[in-house]
Amino acid sequence: MILEVAGATRRFGDVVAVDRLDLGLRRGEFVTLLGPSGCGKTTALRLIAGFETPDAGRIRFEDTDVTAWSPQRRGFGMVFQNYALFPHLNVFENVAFGLRSRKRPAEEIRSRVREALERVDLDGYQERAVQALSGGQQQRVALARALAIEPALLLLDEPLSNLDQALRVRTRAELRALVKELEITALFVTHDQEEAFDLSDRVAVMRDGRIRQIGTPRELYENPVERFVAAFMGRVNVFPVRVPTGRAGESPASRGREPRVELSNGLRWTLPGDQMDAYERLEPGRGGVLLVRPEDLAFRDDSDRALSGMVRDRRFRGALTLYQVEVEGLDVDGGSGRVEIASASLGPSAGTRVRIGPRPGARLHLFPSDEPGR
Repeated sequence: MILEVAGATRRFGDVVAVDRLDLGLRRGEFVTLLGPSGCGKTTALRLIAGFETPDAGRIRFEDTDVTAWSPQRRGFGMVFQNYALFPHLNVFENVAFGLRSRKRPAEEIRSRVREALERVDLDGYQERAVQALSGGQQQRVALARALAIEPALLLLDEPLSNLDQALRVRTRAELRALVKELEITALFVTHDQEEAFDLSDRVAVMRDGRIRQIGTPRELYENPVERFVAAFMGRVNVFPVRVPTGRAGESPASRGREPRVELSNGLRWTLPGDQMDAYERLEPGRGGVLLVRPEDLAFRDDSDRALSGMVRDRRFRGALTLYQVEVEGLDVDGGSGRVEIASASLGPSAGTRVRIGPRPGARLHLFPSDEPGR
């Protein structure tokens, strides 16, 4: 690991912003800290950068303890949410700032600034005033300034949040390509799940100052370890369920031969094999929640596990069409009664009565109902 954070904790009065954080980054890896506002991700980044000092725990970089080092001594590249450009300096001087503070020779500064601006497609902008640049161009200047010092570690605190959607999509593709080309290790902070998926080799989902799960985007999406991670990584239908009581004295082992849960309307769905452990942790009669992503549901004509309902809305979303189906007598996500389905093909229109159920091979995720998840 090029970076190792072990048990890092940061308190602000009675508030624990970062709580015993453990994190490791491999050389050349692009990792994202993902979570809602206030989860501690920016504070974690500032601890790694050296702008905050942990109350407990250690930070090691390239096998050296840097916990007490200043940001300047650590030498990491940093791109802030508001870019933190100097308005009284032109583009060249903004990009050269870190090199000048390191007392690099003038010829080296000129060479590195030009190379950094070429990498972000801003060569020829050296004499421009930063106030005259667009938001996207300012973001590139900030990135060029971070790259000019050739950092071993690049830290990025929601640097794309001020850009419009089209520019964000284009810029993050360019950012990942650039970081990979230069073989830089990068740690990125965002609250945007799509952004995290697009950029990252691995994603660490944070809540209440802790990492709840870390893995590849696909691992987190398909195999969440808790309800919060499942819900934060994409759209889900949340069905309150219970384990059927079955026969008196029935053991968990005998129940496990066919793991079924009962929806609020009495219909029973069989769980996939990878949910056996979660199923056996729920005692008969105990409540749970079944999380099912929209693409894991389908319109079914011949299934005894199907729910009856009416299509209330159909929305085109490019590669997918999203359907809102109202199911009578079913509790969904707090009582809405509406189930969301995603399909690659154009299906029934609003007002059509349909039957829906899990598609073959669907991923169904069972969690205790008392587990925090919202």
